[in-house]
Amino acid sequence: MAAQYSVPVGPAANEHETAPRRNAAAKKAPVTRPAGMKCSTIYEYAVECFEKNADRKCMGWRDIVDVHREKKSVTKKVDGKDTQVEKEWLFYELTSYKYNTYRELNELVHDYGRGLVKVGLKPASEDKMHIFASTSHKWMKTYLATQSQAIPVVTAYDTLGEKGLIHSMVQTESRAMFVDNALLSKLFNAVQKATNLKFLIYSDAIDPEDKRDGGKNYKSAVDAVAKIKELRPDIKIYSMDEVVELGAKAKGEIEPHPPKSDDLSAIMYTSGSTGDPKGVVLKHYNIVAGLGGISTIISNRPEHVSTTDRVIAFLPLAHIFELAFELITFYWGATLGYANVKTLTDASVRNCQGDIKEFQPTIMVGVAAVWENVRKGILSQINKLPALTQKVFWTGYYAKLKMKKYHIPGGDTLGNVLFKKVREATGGHLRFILNGGSPLSRDAQEFLTNLICPMLIGYGLTETMANTTILHPDHFEYAIAGDIVGSITVKLVDVEELGYFAKNGQGEVWIRGDCVTPEYYKNEEETKGSLTEDGWFKSGDIAEWTPRGQLKIIDRKKNLVKTLNGEYIALEKLESVYRSSPFVQNICIYADQTKVKPVGIIVPNESAIAEKATKLDLLKDGEDVSNLYQNSKLKNELLQDLWKTAKSQGLNGIELIQGIVIFEEEWTPQNGFVTSAQKLQRKKILEAVKDQVDELYSKSS
Repeated sequence: MAAQYSVPVGPAANEHETAPRRNAAAKKAPVTRPAGMKCSTIYEYAVECFEKNADRKCMGWRDIVDVHREKKSVTKKVDGKDTQVEKEWLFYELTSYKYNTYRELNELVHDYGRGLVKVGLKPASEDKMHIFASTSHKWMKTYLATQSQAIPVVTAYDTLGEKGLIHSMVQTESRAMFVDNALLSKLFNAVQKATNLKFLIYSDAIDPEDKRDGGKNYKSAVDAVAKIKELRPDIKIYSMDEVVELGAKAKGEIEPHPPKSDDLSAIMYTSGSTGDPKGVVLKHYNIVAGLGGISTIISNRPEHVSTTDRVIAFLPLAHIFELAFELITFYWGATLGYANVKTLTDASVRNCQGDIKEFQPTIMVGVAAVWENVRKGILSQINKLPALTQKVFWTGYYAKLKMKKYHIPGGDTLGNVLFKKVREATGGHLRFILNGGSPLSRDAQEFLTNLICPMLIGYGLTETMANTTILHPDHFEYAIAGDIVGSITVKLVDVEELGYFAKNGQGEVWIRGDCVTPEYYKNEEETKGSLTEDGWFKSGDIAEWTPRGQLKIIDRKKNLVKTLNGEYIALEKLESVYRSSPFVQNICIYADQTKVKPVGIIVPNESAIAEKATKLDLLKDGEDVSNLYQNSKLKNELLQDLWKTAKSQGLNGIELIQGIVIFEEEWTPQNGFVTSAQKLQRKKILEAVKDQVDELYSKSS
């Protein structure tokens, strides 16, 4: 019998469930903290890590020296004609990496925490700190500082629309906010509606001597602060440096206020299935248990990750996946290197190297969109090589694949020789890369593993502190979600309507353990719908047990879909908005999890479209408008209108559909495209136009 990486820990409750299973190393009981640690709160965890690793480099970052603007002419099709359009490109000039040691970070975090109390926040009270910023060392320092004074944080994506941001601020009654200077101008409406907000801390000093980008950085920030003061003169506004300095001067006056394990640490906002974002409650014991779960798969041993490793950090820290892996880096005693998607490679920098080459990471955590871009970039470079060189490359590529598959020695040596230049583009030192947040194709995992280093896969949710599975480095296999982490118990439950049954080792993933959220913040309906009375979280994902007791994700139960970049799209929410367009009779939003944006499959409102086509001189009297449904000019006009409709109702970013497919048959219960309750039969609708959807995606990419 094959080795079992998870084991049953009791019988199945009934015939509709599999037996609950745990990681074989946690058979007796789930772990509640990382191995070898005593902590029960994030504050205790951080201090233990800081003191243990002392003078090792903890985190590094780069400052912007300047922004260079260059204008270029590009050719675009305008009304079917090639037209020269001027476009401005931004290039960033950056310093080398600067570092804090673990000891320095320990001191800074405590100074910052005291500073928060000094300006007026109350420890261990109802006061909350909202973090509205992009990923940086200052984001993490703000989070850790709040924990030293038992002040919970509220997190929101820096790309969150205004409506979602205001909802998160108002619902949590956030009293303070940490914000990037570049985002200050997005707060004008928010500060008027979030009346509990009394303190604003911006990330970078606003200095009139700041001449970067022709002084635009300074001017935009100083103007935004002036406007906020005009709108809300009662809000006290500080720079982060000022708060840290106040705290440094208050040593001996203000002591740390350690939280308890059951205290609130964070409320992380994620997309709701419909309507407003929902706040996932994470208490200290949830996060510490989650870190314990990760540590059971990727330990702090040299063969996994240790003090000599460098972990590059650039994903959104408001995403649980990034927060979890940045926090576990402290346990490993490794060095975090903060980066930015815009400056990862050499393409958008001037007079310096991109972040990857500069930092030379050994560990890189990314989402599928990042890895697909890396893969496409490599392939495009290969395709530019002379025919003979390409032949040598691919011969070596497939030779290494076979050698690894059949355990023939020499595969890694062959790869080191042939793929050296590819590896140099990613810093040249990667030992492990990890994909999480959304599914990645097996082809991409195999390609990057073969060329660069082993690609591990992680699967988890905000509600489980990113815990469910991670592909164990010693149990490597393609196209599975990996081993159950040691903090949880998992069972699969029948999803009868989708044809998945526990008797076949398949079903919805249900998860229980200390890392699981106790509730959604002030949202009893969502809480009751997702959590059972005995603590099982219903993930909405469909999986199957592999012969070795690992999990493989095979479907999604809910109509809440993760796209390629790891962000959720609420299908029904989008449909309710797009359906309000005068040109749409009905719509089904389809989001391919391996693509960034969704597409709209629409049943057209023929009369409105005919009128539009007539105005565009595409339709003459007596002609059938359906003959024009594939006309590119008409479809582009419809798409532009749908975008206008979406933006007017607060949709943005990934919620804007990539294109449309027109479905020429009405959806009725009789033909099976909708139920009697008018609910969409998504699978059947997609099957009917799958070729058109695939063509749309291929043209768009």
